Amino acid sequence: MKRTYIRSLLVFVFASLFLTFSFVSTPAKAAAAATEAPSTHKAVLTTNRAAGTANYTVTGLDLASDTALTINAVNSSTKKTAFTKNVTLNETNCKEGTFTGSITLADLKYAFANYTVTVTIGTKTLTAGTADFTIHTAKAGLSITGNTGAAVRTAAFVSKEATGGVLVPGTGNQISIQIWNKNRAESTAVTVGKAMALNANQNWSVDVSKSGNYYGKWGAKAVVTNSNWKTQYTLASTEYNVVPSCTSFVTKKTKALEKKKAFAIELSGLTNVFGVNGVTFQVFNSDGRQVATLSGKKKTASYYKEVTMKTLKYNLDLFTIKAVVIDSNNKTYTLAQTTKADQRMKKGTLTVTKKKNATCIYKLSRAYVPGNIKKVEFDIYRIKNGKKKKLGTYKAKASSNKKTYTVTVKNEAKGTYEVRAFATSAWKSRLLLKKTKFKLKKSDLGKNGWYYEKYKGKKYKFYYINNEKQTDLTKILKLKKSSSSHQNKFYIEVNRAACVVTIYMYNDETNKYDIPVKTCSVCVGSDIWTVAGTGGLHEKSAYTPIGTYSVCTNGQSVKYTMKPMHEPDGSTVYARWATHIVGNVYFHSIAVGTQSHYALPAVTYNKLGKPASAGCIRMAVADAKWIYDYTSTGNTIKIVKGSTKKPGPLGKAKTIKVKGGINYDPTDPGVPDSRKKKDYKAKRISGYLTKKGKKVGY
Repeated sequence: MKRTYIRSLLVFVFASLFLTFSFVSTPAKAAAAATEAPSTHKAVLTTNRAAGTANYTVTGLDLASDTALTINAVNSSTKKTAFTKNVTLNETNCKEGTFTGSITLADLKYAFANYTVTVTIGTKTLTAGTADFTIHTAKAGLSITGNTGAAVRTAAFVSKEATGGVLVPGTGNQISIQIWNKNRAESTAVTVGKAMALNANQNWSVDVSKSGNYYGKWGAKAVVTNSNWKTQYTLASTEYNVVPSCTSFVTKKTKALEKKKAFAIELSGLTNVFGVNGVTFQVFNSDGRQVATLSGKKKTASYYKEVTMKTLKYNLDLFTIKAVVIDSNNKTYTLAQTTKADQRMKKGTLTVTKKKNATCIYKLSRAYVPGNIKKVEFDIYRIKNGKKKKLGTYKAKASSNKKTYTVTVKNEAKGTYEVRAFATSAWKSRLLLKKTKFKLKKSDLGKNGWYYEKYKGKKYKFYYINNEKQTDLTKILKLKKSSSSHQNKFYIEVNRAACVVTIYMYNDETNKYDIPVKTCSVCVGSDIWTVAGTGGLHEKSAYTPIGTYSVCTNGQSVKYTMKPMHEPDGSTVYARWATHIVGNVYFHSIAVGTQSHYALPAVTYNKLGKPASAGCIRMAVADAKWIYDYTSTGNTIKIVKGSTKKPGPLGKAKTIKVKGGINYDPTDPGVPDSRKKKDYKAKRISGYLTKKGKKVGY
């Protein structure tokens, strides 16, 4: 019994201890489990940019354990805390475990930025989110419409925010346009028009043309203000110029202007906010020196001015032209836009082409002189031992389009040469365009010496110098004047149709008169229809008789240094160097009314080479004297009807032409060379023969 009791007592005691232990230990374990359980706190942030508030919500709070929390707003850029709020939680501000609140722009002192909002509960910090309180300047635009000189110029503000977007956080925002001259501080900016409430999608424009009364660069900005702020913020900005403007500023050249030796300046589409009273054009040379100031002439839609080369003192240059606008206030402004007038000459290309016929072709291509080129000349020099000797000046022939100028010149001798191309301008200046050097070899000189060649089926012996057939062999053959002790073997043929006399010399190699010595252009009888011999000759006849005769037909030397001759009208004239042919027919110079060297009418002299005499063979003084000096009594003279197409193996000699007022024969040795040279230079005679027998100009 006793053991049973004791056992029961022990069971009771242990059971009691177990229950007591279980009762005490269970709450402790539960508390431990509650502490170690995951946190249920959450923080959420929503931003209302239009209202300028950031609203936060904290959930999962337990007033039994969560007695306080702290709200912080940190500037995302500066990392500085801009706002802190400590909150004691109670049943009033925390219901059902949720606490709400807001941060306003005023709390942030209207400092526009992104803010990171956090909530600290005990030792834990939750990030609620980021509040975007920035000004969206990237979505704001400002532009200026109207050109720089427009009378109406608009500043247009445009918001690019999406629907519902807000450019500037908060309420009570006002937008306005401000402008200022960039030569002054931005603080001098003035408001144009009235400020307007800034809406979400603001599009707004204002006329700014009348607000700036200075030329130059201007700044424009769209600013936002608020009665709550001390500062204004710039949403967008731009720049614009207040200056006169034009649609075109050019120079012009036309054929008509070239004839005037001028170019034109034209300024079109000119506008200016301050009006236009006039325009002047300033012309500057390539050195930057002003050479002319000219007033523009008002046309319908432009200002125009023709500028002559005389105005520019015939200077050839690349000119820069500026336009100066005179406004309604008599203030001036020089347009930034300029134009150019290229009044430089283009020197072109100079080429020398050596031909097989012992000539060189000198060619100038693509040359230009303002006002057009009047003529081109080539000066040719021979260079020997470092010295230049001028050989002559040769006038070039222009092509139909005047793009090329050429002249062909016979080569004279081997050696080094220089050719210079000169252009004569419209104002008569001789301008050097190009020059070049070249060499001539012996092979470039062509034929030199004696050659047997055919002419119209007959073979003749010709003499060449540098490929040029010589038409007067007096010096080459070293002819002596005819005399009683010396006879020249000549045969003389008169081609009546061609008005040409050709003298032939006897050739001992062929036993023929086949060496053409000299050719002369003459006047035969004006009656070219009568084909008869001497039988029809009488005092009033005017034909040269066909037939074969001889110098001094009667076998006696009948030559006169001065021969009185009777005209059909009964008057007496005087002819120099007369050589008798037959009857009353002579070779002689053109007869004149007195024995003076200065009694020859120009109109009579200019008939040389045409039928014009009373039957005699009229000749230039030099040719008549040659016949007188070199032909011998008995030399055969054959007068043939002839042909203009076959003048003779030496061709028809070129005649000299004289102008009215010239009363002498330019080949007459009795007239001083100085007078001939003067008249030739003055272009009163086309050529002359010196006393030494040198031909000039023909």
